[in-house]
Amino acid sequence: MVASADSIDLVNVWLSLTWSLLWKVLVTILVLTNFKNFPFTWHIRLLRGYRWLLRSNRPKNGPSPAQLFQPLILSSGNALCELDYNGHKSNSTYFADLDIARAHLMCTLFSSGVDYARNARRRTGILGVSDDLIGLALGAVSCTFRKEVKPFQSYEIWTRVLSWDEKWIYTVTHFVRKDTVRPRSFTLLPQGYNSRQAKLNDLARKEDAIFASALSKCVWKKGRRTVSPEIMLQVSGLLPPRPGQEDFVVSLRDEPLGKLTMSKQFEEYYDLPFKLVAKIEDTWDALKAQFSLENEDIAEEGRFQSGKQAHPTRNNRSQQHQQQEPREEWTWEKVEQERRRGMEIARSLAEMDRLHGEFTADTNALAMRRDLW
Repeated sequence: MVASADSIDLVNVWLSLTWSLLWKVLVTILVLTNFKNFPFTWHIRLLRGYRWLLRSNRPKNGPSPAQLFQPLILSSGNALCELDYNGHKSNSTYFADLDIARAHLMCTLFSSGVDYARNARRRTGILGVSDDLIGLALGAVSCTFRKEVKPFQSYEIWTRVLSWDEKWIYTVTHFVRKDTVRPRSFTLLPQGYNSRQAKLNDLARKEDAIFASALSKCVWKKGRRTVSPEIMLQVSGLLPPRPGQEDFVVSLRDEPLGKLTMSKQFEEYYDLPFKLVAKIEDTWDALKAQFSLENEDIAEEGRFQSGKQAHPTRNNRSQQHQQQEPREEWTWEKVEQERRRGMEIARSLAEMDRLHGEFTADTNALAMRRDLW
């Protein structure tokens, strides 16, 4: 029996459609699982951190000295192209995440200080000539690895200010397994913010949740001039005045800004795509949280009926999360005490500058080889 030409054509069309659909599915999966590593995605992630410099995204009162040492939490995940030959997150990819985490932290804390530094009417002053751009430069970073991150595993990046000296600001970052620990509250978020309601895992020690820890040192530059960390902290409202300098610090903060280099209209256009992405992400998180909470409530009901003690209910968790602690008053002495404590750890990174002296140019070498490019 010989198949007709029409049946053969139908089979070929069906096979063509099948392969076409299969390739589309594979490409979609590749994009969704590896979007983090696409070309220029790092730049987009960094620009997303810069959006917290915009006046429309700042809290009304701004960060206070009590919030100076609080961590900023950034959620992320291990993408396909971040895997090494062991199937774990490659050590080199931690540093790209650190760039994004520092951008979010510094833009959130120093937004008003950056406004002060880019004041277009200021020709001279404590921050120098206004035509020069203000920027943050990375001086060094060191990362200590503790546990591996598995393929496609989600994690959180907790970054905070550790200390500072005459030139450098030191930040500490922890890569933490997602949904194992969470802060008591979010001090810069609205009171009703309660999306982080996943069940917490029991840990013997808080260190058991850590994948890696990193220490970075950064410096504020206005043009080629170094801006003292203490000055940037003061103009950002993050550092109380030293005893006897109250009038000086007040004059810095109360001085009106001139015409800024970025107009408010430009800021709105800049922030528009990020707002759209944020709404999509919030919707997706809400759907996942709702599904997770419904399953958790069913499990809690089963544990209650079996006589076991259940976890707090959704309403109780929401009420506990919405309870706001009174704002603590941080004096200059208290901030200085915490700075000195952090400096004991940061000093190890400061000493790393001595490594430059270990460069041995006048010596024998093993070989000269070429990489791919």
